Amino acid sequence: MKQKVAGSLFSGGGIGDVGLEWGAGIPVIAAGEIIPSRAALIRKNFPDSRVFEGDIHDFKDDYIRYFQKKLKGANPWLLTLSPPCQGMSSNGAGRISAEIKAGKRPREDKRNQLILPGIEILEKLKPDWFILENVKRMENTIIRNECKHPENILDCLSRRLYSSGYLIFANILDFRDYGVPHHRERLITIGCRISSIAERFKSTGSVFSKNLSPFHAPVSHGKISYQAWKTIRDTIGHLPELDARSKRSDPNDIYHCVPKWNDNQYFWMRHTPEGQTAFENLTCPCCKKRSCDLNATRCVCGKPLPRPQVLRDGKESLVRGFKTSYRRMLWDKPASTLTMNSGVISSDMKGHPEQNRVLSLREILLLSTLDNSAWKKTYSFEGVRYGRMSPDETYSKKLVREVIGESIPPLAMMKLVNHIQKLEKKYA
Repeated sequence: MKQKVAGSLFSGGGIGDVGLEWGAGIPVIAAGEIIPSRAALIRKNFPDSRVFEGDIHDFKDDYIRYFQKKLKGANPWLLTLSPPCQGMSSNGAGRISAEIKAGKRPREDKRNQLILPGIEILEKLKPDWFILENVKRMENTIIRNECKHPENILDCLSRRLYSSGYLIFANILDFRDYGVPHHRERLITIGCRISSIAERFKSTGSVFSKNLSPFHAPVSHGKISYQAWKTIRDTIGHLPELDARSKRSDPNDIYHCVPKWNDNQYFWMRHTPEGQTAFENLTCPCCKKRSCDLNATRCVCGKPLPRPQVLRDGKESLVRGFKTSYRRMLWDKPASTLTMNSGVISSDMKGHPEQNRVLSLREILLLSTLDNSAWKKTYSFEGVRYGRMSPDETYSKKLVREVIGESIPPLAMMKLVNHIQKLEKKYA
């Protein structure tokens, strides 16, 4: 039996690789990442992994040769890919094709094409399995393919890899259904070229389905499963209290810290109940009267209402934006999606359920499952300099939030990989 090894592409800080190597026990022998700070994190936490830093177009041939030499021509067991995909459009390819031919289609973001060198690497290395992770709207994304023609990205993937013997399934998964204590929906596309498995589950339907495929791990948590979702209270309820003005850090944990709020932000959120947004604060904190005017910024008593507002043309007006901003989460539900802006209260649903602050770094480490007792090692951000850091800081707060916000939760990756290992053991 050949040794199972894996590689990752668009690897971020190697957060998904934590679940793959530290959790599922599959060594990640090579990773690829364009951003230097992320590449540095992979080198720090996976010293035995070869890191290809730069544009995938520039290193793809070296990446392929590395695997071929390392494995003496054998195929890797698994490749994982998390390419950015801005998408030309979620509309039909016909209209886009007409615009291209008429010269009316503007130049697209070059990141739209990054899946193509990823497909080329799959074609050359032919791993037994691949896992492609991306935002759920990728299901409808149209890109320019290798011939510069508009094509649905999943159709392109299927067409290119069909001749290599791959059976491919794509499902939208919410990782809270797999024990991850925050809501995170992603399109997970899994391909297998092991003939006994591909023949057994061969389908004449489309790659994408709303029904869970045999390649995707069955859900373990939630309304249709035997375990309840992991909640915010379950995960971070034991941590010491913090405050965005009076106590922004825990002296016993350098990662349990939060950014400072200005006076307005603090006033608005201090009067916002659990699960609600400050835009709903129509009751005056002074006289306790409730306004019936949904656009009101002041009470009839003249005092300001604790609602997000600005001066616009010399007049007080509510802040324009989504009413999910300036919102608190709920203690007894999974957290909202952890984004790269998890430290910004004006972003989508970022308020702590009860305390006057956003989630701390320690809390997002726990909610992302990067800080988890399942791992035999501790992931470290120490020493990797990025963003605004004072000389005495040992890690970048900005880097922590950004890397977690763009990554697949490692617990979810482990469960996906463990499932396909069980599938292979049973049917291969």
